[in-house]
Amino acid sequence: MIAPPLPAYVRWRSQARAYLARNVAPERASWIDAGEPGLFDSPADPAEALETKRSPRVPPRLVDLFEHVACHRDPRRFALMYRALWRSLHGEPRLIDDAADDDMVTLVRMHKSVNRSRHKMTAFVRFREVATAAGERFVAWFVPEHDVLRLAAPFFAQRFGTMHWTIATPDGIAHWDRRELVVDPPDASIVPPEDDATEALWIAYYEAIFNPARLNVRAMRREMPQRYWGDLPEAARIPALIVAASERAGRMAETTLERDVAPYRGMQCGSRAPIAQDPTKSALDGCRRCELGTVATQGVPGGGPNDARIVIVGEQPGDEEDLTGKPFVGPAGRVLHTALAEAGIDASRVYLTNAVKHFRFEPRGKRRIHKTPAQRHVEACRQWLEAELAALAPAVIVMLGGTAVFAVTGSKSSVAEARGASLVAGNGTRLLASYHPSAILRAPDPQSREALRSALVDDLRRAKAIVEAADKSVTGREDDVVGAPSTHTDTGR
Repeated sequence: MIAPPLPAYVRWRSQARAYLARNVAPERASWIDAGEPGLFDSPADPAEALETKRSPRVPPRLVDLFEHVACHRDPRRFALMYRALWRSLHGEPRLIDDAADDDMVTLVRMHKSVNRSRHKMTAFVRFREVATAAGERFVAWFVPEHDVLRLAAPFFAQRFGTMHWTIATPDGIAHWDRRELVVDPPDASIVPPEDDATEALWIAYYEAIFNPARLNVRAMRREMPQRYWGDLPEAARIPALIVAASERAGRMAETTLERDVAPYRGMQCGSRAPIAQDPTKSALDGCRRCELGTVATQGVPGGGPNDARIVIVGEQPGDEEDLTGKPFVGPAGRVLHTALAEAGIDASRVYLTNAVKHFRFEPRGKRRIHKTPAQRHVEACRQWLEAELAALAPAVIVMLGGTAVFAVTGSKSSVAEARGASLVAGNGTRLLASYHPSAILRAPDPQSREALRSALVDDLRRAKAIVEAADKSVTGREDDVVGAPSTHTDTGR
């Protein structure tokens, strides 16, 4: 489907060619906005006219840029386009590749704004059925940010090719009769159509698919600005849905939580109940007991064998864990796996988890910077950690960092204080505190990093010794339940 010509661009191109033929510099050219009568009819200064027989050669990318920018509503666009054209033909043939040039920065920004406006039109146009003498016809009224009707109309002709439809905007009216696409000048007599019979059905469907647990009001307002709500029949229901979202999401979370945590309620650590990985993951993804579930990509449950004798509890998922859904796979995880190997522990026989199951971060450009979880986040996630521990029978729980110490013991002791204490859980499970691998990565100098790394390895060796002593006292022999394989070390988990 070929878009109808863009009148503003066609007339600008004609006048620009005339100016170039007469060698009119940009500062001497006169332009009138597309909305004014007599567009581009100001003659150039005859004293500056120089005839040329050669037609200018313009880079195709620059032509495409101009075609889109001509649809922008900024009245300066025509003068800016001509200045860029003049420069491109007078010594700057690669101007379009100069991302730091002020003119190009402005033009590219306008180009992106026009494309966004076209996308919004394809997303937010709503047709209503009307009866005409020729039969059914679908009509829509839309007010785009820029004059993008001719850019967007071919999309509707392809998507709704079997319908007779009309889209009316302040800039023009597009008609499709199943064969030909025509864009006429604006007609003030055309008014937005009234509700049709299927609109109630559409609103009911919209309410049914609305997921309060995934609501992000800031993102919604960014992607669906309120300036378009007047054209959307479902928009009238949005405020009420937002108000009720928290309550509905809470009911959903409670229902899911009851289903997934109930099997573990009342159990003590060591019960060896099976670990319900899939239901727990599903419940974590829908958890809204704190705000982290609304901004993180997904919940990250623990991972490892259900007969693990060592459980390692960290702070929270990092950026890579948030994307993959698996614990300790990022930079800190790689440090941990190296330390486990050095301590003689097979990482595949260790259960790894975190005190907080969603990634807390601060956005900085395209990066997501780790932010320490608050106490409320630890409290909100405590039920998930308790459910995991209740399904295991570890001999020792290694707590990495202050957040993990608080989550497991309820104490706000520092790691240094906890490392020097003899800690035992209520059911007799030994507790060890150590430094989180991320603290090693953040250490200010090589000496500090080595000191923290050595402390982590020593603590992991202590954990291994506790397991070996506990299993020897039960079986009377030493079972190699945590020993590293003799031929390789798995550091990829």
